[in-house]
Amino acid sequence: MIGKKKFHPIRGIINVFVILMATVSIIPFLLMFLMSTQNNQTIFAGDILSIGNSLADNFQTILDADFFRSLLNSLIVAVSSTVLTVFFGAMAGFGFAKYNFKHKKLVFQLVILTMMVPMEVGMVAFVWEMRVLHLSRTFLPLILPNIANAFGVFWMTQYIRDAFPYELIESGRLDGCTDMGIFLRMVLPIIKPAIFTLSVIAFLQSWNNYLLPMIMINDPEMFTVPLVIASIGNMFVADYGARILAVVVGILPIMIVFIIFSKQITEGLASGAVKG
Repeated sequence: MIGKKKFHPIRGIINVFVILMATVSIIPFLLMFLMSTQNNQTIFAGDILSIGNSLADNFQTILDADFFRSLLNSLIVAVSSTVLTVFFGAMAGFGFAKYNFKHKKLVFQLVILTMMVPMEVGMVAFVWEMRVLHLSRTFLPLILPNIANAFGVFWMTQYIRDAFPYELIESGRLDGCTDMGIFLRMVLPIIKPAIFTLSVIAFLQSWNNYLLPMIMINDPEMFTVPLVIASIGNMFVADYGARILAVVVGILPIMIVFIIFSKQITEGLASGAVKG
């Protein structure tokens, strides 16, 4: 006969705390959905706990701002940036984790040091470089920097170092496989949890990026989601109801990505924490 499980007060307190924190985390999203149906007058009156009657007007406002074109622009930039971050980060991480070359430790330390340098420090030089290369009127300035993502290199190095044994490299070479073949056919399938986790992080960073697109993009047809959200309204008054609705629509792709890959993300973070 299976006995009843004993009640542990500490476990009960932890469960209550987790439920409380989850509720607190959900409240801002609930308020955001409610405020997206209201106009400025209702929002500033403080009546944000009721459903407004301005949803249709707010939706028309974001349509007039060509918001869905910005969604496509952000999707192009975010997906391209994510692919470059993951592929080149994994390739560099594989090199640092499993190959020996001169000044390897020094080069890796330099990569880590770049993570401590704020992006704003090199912004002026980067903008000048893009203009000299005649790339300032394209999406490339928002995409190309992700080829050298220091966090991606660090993340992949730490993961591959323990997840991919060196014996597999030797067996691959005995079978006549090149180093690139080993990377594509053996390394990438094994490090899928790390790939999923880094993909979501890179996608979020690119999707939410505001400063660099604001500096590099002057054509309204090329605006990304953060730029369009900031521009909704007129020169005198910002339309906060429409802006919040645009935020709601803008976070849907992020929520979909997280829901689809939540299991892989959790596994990747847990594995990275143990291996790190």
